[in-house]
Amino acid sequence: MAEQKRVKKWFMLQVWRLQQVAQLLTLVLLALNLSLQAWGYVKWRSGFLANPLTGVLSILLVLAFLIWTSAYIWDRRLKMWREQISVLIEKNPYMKERFAPKEVALYALIWIPIMEHIGKNDPVLKANADALKNWLRRELKADDLSPKELEDILHYMGRERKDLFGLEEK
Repeated sequence: MAEQKRVKKWFMLQVWRLQQVAQLLTLVLLALNLSLQAWGYVKWRSGFLANPLTGVLSILLVLAFLIWTSAYIWDRRLKMWREQISVLIEKNPYMKERFAPKEVALYALIWIPIMEHIGKNDPVLKANADALKNWLRRELKADDLSPKELEDILHYMGRERKDLFGLEEK
């Protein structure tokens, strides 16, 4: 089962890598294709635009500017990426009950210790801290890759702990 998850993750990583390159290449090829087609329709070309190299390049630069302007407006004015992220989280069935490794790190390093400290005097908060800790333990068992990702987060933070925040079964 663990091997199957690794193969799936490796495959999805390759798909993601292709998608990242495909986005850029699609825009470049689209702009190049459109500029080559538009150059054939420019009837009034003379002088600078008569040369295929400079004419196509000029049209390509205009198209690149239009694409960049559209992307800038999409990002800075419309802020569509915020809605995209919220839809991705809402539509992903695993994000409702599953923790991302960064969330596990935040809860384990910050919230659980605070809840346990305050929970010494408050049995309800202590019970909630224990429930959250058990949830995080289950999360580490459910996903074979989470402990490795958590170790990477710790390494990035400059902390080397083998017990992964004290969440391992004792």
